[in-house]
This record gives sequence, C-alpha cells and structure tokens, in this order.
Amino acid sequence: MGMFVTATFKGQKDEVNLSVPSTAILHLHDRDWVYVPAPGKRFRRVMVAGGDTLPGGLQEIKSGLQAGQQVVTNPLALQNEIDNK
Repeated sequence: MGMFVTATFKGQKDEVNLSVPSTAILHLHDRDWVYVPAPGKRFRRVMVAGGDTLPGGLQEIKSGLQAGQQVVTNPLALQNEIDNK
C-alpha cells in the first residue's frame, strides 16, 4: 500500500547564496579571486571562497562578495594586461 506525504521545511535563518559566472573566478596561488570595479576606472582583485558549481555556468560564492556587486567576467584578460605593465 503506497503512502504519500507533502512536507515543508523551514530553516532557522534565511540564507543568501551568491553566484557569479564560473569564468569570473581566477584560480591563482591555490586561492580563488575575482576582479571588481574600483574608483578611477580601475579594478581590484578580491579573494573569494567558492562553493558548488551550479547549472548555467555559474559558481556559488560563499564569502568575499556582497549581493549585487559587479565582477569582471573574463579576469584572465585583465590579469594578463596587469602583468604586462
């Protein structure tokens, strides 16, 4: 005899899970980095803690960024330009 149930689970707190395009993450020196805009048409490299790989070419970010913060989606081009100066 089959039995069915409908369940709703509620956590103790709301969680915000950030994600960025996986191409935005630069793996350098055993750490994960992204570039964010900085004043004066410049960019700043920020260390992040990556999480799970998500569908649609996205990567979860556990820490290092705030919701709504912009990131450079192709940091290799930016990193190469900085290294060549």
